[in-house]
Amino acid sequence: MAFEKISVPSAKECFFESIKAKILSGELRPGEKLPSERELAESTGINKSAIHLAIKDLERTGFLSIVPRHGTYVADYVTSGNYDTLHELLRSGESYLTRQRTVALVETRNAIEGGALIRLANSHTEDDIRVLEEHVERFRASRGKGLSDVRLGEMTKDFHYLICKLSGNEVFILIMNSFAEISRGLWRHCAGHWGLEGLIEQSEHIVELIRSGRGLDAQVYITDKFNEFVRDCGIVF
Repeated sequence: MAFEKISVPSAKECFFESIKAKILSGELRPGEKLPSERELAESTGINKSAIHLAIKDLERTGFLSIVPRHGTYVADYVTSGNYDTLHELLRSGESYLTRQRTVALVETRNAIEGGALIRLANSHTEDDIRVLEEHVERFRASRGKGLSDVRLGEMTKDFHYLICKLSGNEVFILIMNSFAEISRGLWRHCAGHWGLEGLIEQSEHIVELIRSGRGLDAQVYITDKFNEFVRDCGIVF
């Protein structure tokens, strides 16, 4: 019998994730000073070398600030962060999502897909419309099958990501792909809120707006739908 290799996080990775989680949860706040590396090593049981490397990584990713001869402080990652910070936030998955961050995610998503809708409406081909209609038909074919919110959420995500792909702007789809893991819960909640019939109605309307070249109207439509979702649901992740 063959067994798969098990990957165990290193001590450095465990410490990195622990500090990051404390910062994201608000347990550690901007400006708060961390104990010395020696004290952290003693309290966590992790060797000082691993602590040092993890702190350097936390500084690189925007979560900590190292002030020579003064110590290590929690950074305000929102204002001082960078691409690496965003990567770590997206990698955190649903554990990162508070209501405020969900709103920020929805606003970012709306901006990206809104641009894709305008672009696609202005330059779509018959094949583009056919591909979109095939996806709408998958929604219709799901009637009576009792699909879970998770599955409907995946189908909804695929439909909206398809719009970005068909727009021809590769940056749109790359950004949307970057948000895939962290937005999984968002799509699941959307599907549960709208239900299958609501998803069918929305996808049909979006395709019709694209077909008729009304990209701006489609942008306003999805923005209104997602804003209503955030306002009405009182989402708790």
